[in-house]
Amino acid sequence: MKRFPALALLLGIPLLGAAQAPAPPLSLPEQSFEVFWQAFRDHYAFFPLKQVDWDATYRTYRPRITAQTPEDSLVQVLSRMVEPLHDGHITISRGETILFKGESRRNAFKQTFKAVQPEFWRVAGQQLQAAGFGPLKVLGPDFKGKKPVYFSRSGTIGYLHLTRNFADITGAIGTDKQEKKDQQRLEKLFSQALSQLASCQVLVLDVRDNGGGHSGVQLAGHFAPERVLTSYKALRRPGGYEQFTEPQPVYVTPAAGRRFAGPVLLLTSDQTASAAEDLTLALTSLPQVTQVGMATKGMLSDMHSVHLPNGLDVTLSNQRYTTPTGQVLEDVGVQPDIAVANTLPELEQQRDAVLTKALELARQQLRQP
Repeated sequence: MKRFPALALLLGIPLLGAAQAPAPPLSLPEQSFEVFWQAFRDHYAFFPLKQVDWDATYRTYRPRITAQTPEDSLVQVLSRMVEPLHDGHITISRGETILFKGESRRNAFKQTFKAVQPEFWRVAGQQLQAAGFGPLKVLGPDFKGKKPVYFSRSGTIGYLHLTRNFADITGAIGTDKQEKKDQQRLEKLFSQALSQLASCQVLVLDVRDNGGGHSGVQLAGHFAPERVLTSYKALRRPGGYEQFTEPQPVYVTPAAGRRFAGPVLLLTSDQTASAAEDLTLALTSLPQVTQVGMATKGMLSDMHSVHLPNGLDVTLSNQRYTTPTGQVLEDVGVQPDIAVANTLPELEQQRDAVLTKALELARQQLRQP
């Protein structure tokens, strides 16, 4: 999970004039509401883009919270406040239990194939075998029935399926130390797969179901011949909904380990999100990469963390990513060079249209002098 270190916000009570009676102290539910609202007011990056009036949201929901409000009712109110933002990086949790998670409007791939994901990837595997690829080899630990890395080859065409940008789940939701350790593990797994495909001339890199994690730009370094500008990102600041730090450039640089120098066909969908979009952004900055499929989700910000007085933890998007030319990518995603969509009727016909197009392009690349 792309995230920032946790930040506990303390609620400040304004001083009153001498003629006024002291205001009663806020209860724990009221304090938690106030901290939640203030955290979004000061750090959330996309209120104008999402067309949400956060001040009006306060006026609507603040009267519903009293000292007697139970936690489940408070969570319901907080969830209703942020649901219109349609942001998958917004979460409310207690410990490891997620009580609310936002959902992007751009989720056609996930919704279409959610109930048939195993069948979808079985068809993709069969199509690879029909095209002369060997059985898929796997690397890394299991998470929700998937390994992080699958790979195979057919002659000089390689196929690498990166299902997520973390090796073990603790690398996505654990401590900074756990994330750093997981970055090293994922890097090793990715390098191992590339080493097995080293003699290939063309690579199909599939991240259509990759919901993110970390190390997107770092993994892209395995394909970078030189340092290249990929994007800019700016951090939301308190003081106004359009207050941001000066945009900082993001560069992809050549990795120290195994690198692949040939043409790359990058397969994406609107389930390609977060750190997988960092990877996509970085790769599409390289001339030898062609993006095939659907635009990515458009959910790129790191996750800013807030700890509420009642013990709940909240995450939100606090960064704005833009292309080198200044285009905001939130809710837009990285657009493909060649647009192809997967559909249920094609799946029923045992066909993966995006993979078919990628293999066609790979063969064309091999025929070029």
